[in-house]
Amino acid sequence: MSGRTAAIMALVCTIMVLSCGAGPQGPGEVAEAMFKAAQDGNYDEMLSYLSPEVQREMNIAALRGMEIISYSIDSIEYSEDSTSAEIEYTITIRETASGDTEVEDDEFELLKTAAGEWVIVDM
Repeated sequence: MSGRTAAIMALVCTIMVLSCGAGPQGPGEVAEAMFKAAQDGNYDEMLSYLSPEVQREMNIAALRGMEIISYSIDSIEYSEDSTSAEIEYTITIRETASGDTEVEDDEFELLKTAAGEWVIVDM
């Protein structure tokens, strides 16, 4: 193997190792990533953390009329077999048209897929 080929293979391996752990790993990280994407107005990324059923329920036009001021993950409860989790959170939202601010405490459920990824299945 030439020096150049070895260097290219090393670069490819490094990129693969770095990208493997790049996404959110646990349910709390998925929740944080979803809220951050919504807060940044990156709705395509936000939707990527949701099951297809929950994606269909989302009203993106309504989301565009709101601003997420803050959010916090208050608790995470795992099922006995660790294949589902319930997240309790607090979110502060401002309606952009009226300027009204609302604080909500709510929860959603995540399931672990066969591939080991966590997906929000109920909001």
